[in-house]
Amino acid sequence: MAYWKDFDFSVFDKIMYICRAGNGHKGETYNDCIIMADTETSKEKYKENCSNYVVAWTISIRAFDRNIVTLYGTKPSEFVECVTKMHNKMQGDKTIIYWHNMSYDWVFLRKFIMQKWGTPDKQLNIKSHFPLFINFNNGVIFKDALMLAQRKLEKWAEDLDVEHKKAVGCWDYDKVRNQNEPFTIDELHYIENDTLAGVECLQKTMQTLHKHIYSMPYTATGIPREAVRTIGKEYHARDMFKRIVPDFFIQQMLEKVFHGGYTHANRFRISITVKGEIICLDFGSSYPFVMLTEKYPMEKFAPLEENVTPDFIIRNAEQYAYIFKLIMMKPELKRKDEPMPVLQMSKAKSINAIEDNGRILQAEMVEIYTNEIDLQIICEQYKFKGLCTDVYYSEKGYLPRWFTDYVFKCYQDKCELKDGDPVLYSIAKSKLNALYGMTVQKPVKQMIDEDYQTGAYAVNKEIDDAELYEKYVKKYTSILPYQWGVWVTSYAFYNLHTLGKCVAPDGIWLYSDTDSCYATKWDMDKVEAYNQNCRNKLKANDYDCVTIGDRQFWLGVAEVDGIYSEFRTCGAKRYVCRYADIPKYRIPDEKGRTKANKLKITVAGVPKKGVECLKDEINNFHRGTVFDGETTGKLQHTYYYEADTWIDKNGNERGDSIDLSPTTYVLDDITVVDWDSLWEEEIEIPIYTGDEYE
Repeated sequence: MAYWKDFDFSVFDKIMYICRAGNGHKGETYNDCIIMADTETSKEKYKENCSNYVVAWTISIRAFDRNIVTLYGTKPSEFVECVTKMHNKMQGDKTIIYWHNMSYDWVFLRKFIMQKWGTPDKQLNIKSHFPLFINFNNGVIFKDALMLAQRKLEKWAEDLDVEHKKAVGCWDYDKVRNQNEPFTIDELHYIENDTLAGVECLQKTMQTLHKHIYSMPYTATGIPREAVRTIGKEYHARDMFKRIVPDFFIQQMLEKVFHGGYTHANRFRISITVKGEIICLDFGSSYPFVMLTEKYPMEKFAPLEENVTPDFIIRNAEQYAYIFKLIMMKPELKRKDEPMPVLQMSKAKSINAIEDNGRILQAEMVEIYTNEIDLQIICEQYKFKGLCTDVYYSEKGYLPRWFTDYVFKCYQDKCELKDGDPVLYSIAKSKLNALYGMTVQKPVKQMIDEDYQTGAYAVNKEIDDAELYEKYVKKYTSILPYQWGVWVTSYAFYNLHTLGKCVAPDGIWLYSDTDSCYATKWDMDKVEAYNQNCRNKLKANDYDCVTIGDRQFWLGVAEVDGIYSEFRTCGAKRYVCRYADIPKYRIPDEKGRTKANKLKITVAGVPKKGVECLKDEINNFHRGTVFDGETTGKLQHTYYYEADTWIDKNGNERGDSIDLSPTTYVLDDITVVDWDSLWEEEIEIPIYTGDEYE
């Protein structure tokens, strides 16, 4: 480690460079080293806001399979000067610098960087305030390692078991610092390890993927994407894609049909503590399973020239995939005690709808775009008079064997590497999880631009969606049609509700979350019959279990994921449960912690350690419960943009900043309704004229 002004930059003369191959990159040279940068900030509180500023930065450089140096400094202008000097000493044209969560560091440095380098030449933003990469005219390229790792730096370093780990606890975030103050030994240790851990994780990932610094994928989804494209090229996947890719207006319909996972809480158990034995059953790789076993639209969608009934769609669902607008007159649940209604309020147009946490219980009229798989569950749950309009169909078939074989290989690798090489296991897990994501990436993404003057982000509305879609269709790397992903989620949705039917007659289906179900009692004979059907489906397509020692791993089967003695929910993504006091939960982990009798929470927007706010009392989980930021670690981001850089009375260079302050989350729940009398209410019926409502 060296203070940047004391370092001999001639060392960088010896860094090798490599030429990038491929069309459009002829003659480009990249410095063959791995670089990670990071900043630490301090804040001074004012009456009206908090102004933060950089007080430390580090840059770790790794080349020739060793850590060369970690340079450090305090002032943001000196960071820019250091990178400029380093880049100019190296022989290559381009230098790639990684950040772990670049969205934070970029705000603090942006004005200082643009004062010296000008505005970025190219920038891709995933969403507002989240750049994936930033290219500058001088050849410096910023990339975000967080999007690749998909986990915090601390966890990434542990998972890959690199030499340097994050030095947790060595930096006091509440201490007010100035840029002219020396660091303690602990502080230097902390800032050095952050970037050393980063370059070591990047090298392990690069070596495992057999990549150069310039060819590293940007995100976790990018890891299997290249392999899929390589295999697909061998099997002429591009030809099939061109044959079945939908027209733009069909693509727009498909995006309306897509609904993602199903998460819901039993409305009859809202804010009620359930005691006894609560068992959670969880599917083994739900999405990969249906990729291997189910049939998908394998021809171009064609119009059905007439409106049809839901019965017609269901009768032909084995042979054909359908997308259509379902018009339901006076839909109403067949069972008043149905715990998991499926009609999604946010996806539908409705009149006089009565909802349960985003799901429609009954209405005078509902219009919703859907497909034949979802329709089967809708018809099982609701009685209604219905019509299917704007119907398009495609003949069904299994996904291409080259693709399903790769899905199974990724699952096999994940199983076999679980207790083996941590790098290979981490990547195998990322590959398997990313395969579904590859099929549902929207072909037309919103282009979000950053205003380099104000710091504001806005959607670029000058770009025509239809034109962008045509570019996607013509792109030679486009080989996986979006509709496959739509049907993946529908099949998983169907399987979840099929598993729900295995709850015992005297049991209660309490909660669902995409690939898991919580219930007070299961009919385990029915569960085993469901699982055997999964095994049979796999075998019918020539796939089997993965055997590791004396254990068999089956895709898609439902297994016990947790046993609890108490359960309480306040709605979707808001529940708490207590681990049962059984032998498996009494075994301490590597840190000596046990699970028996401990509470765990799942609340969207609240870190897991928010469970401490309940004081080990499950009944403290209710509407109005406050999860305070000091306990949970939940932080609120407040952005401050300055007219220019400036220097404060303590000599600190300042510019734009982000204030991270602890923030509270107040739990809400679903309004309690008299469900027994709900279906007896009289509702005035509007007149349906076919096009409008009067």
